[in-house]
Amino acid sequence: MKIVKQLILDLTAAYSTVELKLRGKRYLAVASENIGYHAYIIDPDTLNYSLLWEGESGVMNIVQVPGQERLLCITKFFPIFQSKETTICVLEPTDQGILSPWKITEVLKLPYCHRIGIIQSQGEFFIVGCTLCQDKDSQDDWTKPGAVWASPIPNKVTGIWKFSKVFEGLTKNHGLYIENLDQVYVTSENGVMHFDFSTYNQGDTIFPVLLTTKPTSDISLMRDGPHQIMGTIEPFHGDLLKLYKVTGHAIEEIRSYSIHFGHVVWVGKVFGRNAVIVASRGAEKELLLIYWESDETIVIDEGAGATQLCVYQENDTTKIFSANHGAGAVVLYTLSKDQDI
Repeated sequence: MKIVKQLILDLTAAYSTVELKLRGKRYLAVASENIGYHAYIIDPDTLNYSLLWEGESGVMNIVQVPGQERLLCITKFFPIFQSKETTICVLEPTDQGILSPWKITEVLKLPYCHRIGIIQSQGEFFIVGCTLCQDKDSQDDWTKPGAVWASPIPNKVTGIWKFSKVFEGLTKNHGLYIENLDQVYVTSENGVMHFDFSTYNQGDTIFPVLLTTKPTSDISLMRDGPHQIMGTIEPFHGDLLKLYKVTGHAIEEIRSYSIHFGHVVWVGKVFGRNAVIVASRGAEKELLLIYWESDETIVIDEGAGATQLCVYQENDTTKIFSANHGAGAVVLYTLSKDQDI
C-alpha cells in the first residue's frame, strides 16, 4: 500500500471534521476547539481553502442538513469543559460562494452539548444533541448527568428552535453515530445506547436499548451481511479498541486492541476488505488501519493525535481527511494499492 500525506493547513487544536456535498461537489470542513482559532472549508481537489465563518470556535462537530446548503454546528465548547455557553448555530453560504465565509446565526444555547446529529421522522428533520452533563462545579464533577435532546429544524433560520428532552441520565457523553437518519447510537459512561427515532414526534421520550454497559467514548458501525460490526473505544478516552458483532440487540465481542488515549474510530471497507481506522492521542499518537479479520495493522502516521476524521472513496483510492490535533495540522491522506496514484 502506498500512503501519500498532504498538509492542507496548520491549525492549532484542529478538532472536528465533516464531508459536505454542495452543488454536486465534495467539500471538506474542519474547525478548531480553541478560543481564538477558526473553522475552514476546503476544496479537496485543489486543497484551496477559506474561512468557513468569522467568529467563535470551540467546535465539537459540524453536520449538514441532508440535501440542503445549510450546516449546523456546536460553538463555544472550549477546553477543558468551559462549556456553559455552548451554542448551536446555523451556517448558510453567501453570494460570495462556497469558498468564502458563510453567514453564521446562533439559534439557541444548549450548555455542555458535545455532539449533534440529524434524524428524520414523520417527514421532518430534527437536530439531536447530546449533553455530557447538566452542569459542573469543577472539572472533575460528574454528579449532574446530561441528556439527549431533539428539536425540529425549521425551514428558515428565523423559525422556532425548541429542544425537548428525549432521555435523561447521560454521563460523559462523547460519541454519537446515526444510521439511516433514524437509528441513533450514543456512547457515555452508561455504555452504548441505541435509540430508535423512526416514529419520533416532538416532545416524545425514548427508552433506549443498552447494547453494552461498559463506559465507552466513541463508536462507528458498518453493515456486514445480516450483522453490524460496531467499533468502540473503551472506556472514556480509553486504551482499548473493541470490535463487536451486533445482530438485532445481541452483541458479541470479536476483537480487542490496545491503543493510547483513543479518540476516534471508523469501521468500513478499505479496498474491499473489512477494516477499522483508529487514532490515539497518547504515546506515539498513531493513526492506524487494521484489517481486523487478519489482524494486519498498518501505521498510517505517527505524531498525529487525530480527534476526528472522514473516510471516503475516490476512484481507486481511499481518502482520510483528518484533524490532527496533536500535530496542529489538517491533513489529507491518500491510500492506494498501486505504486502510482
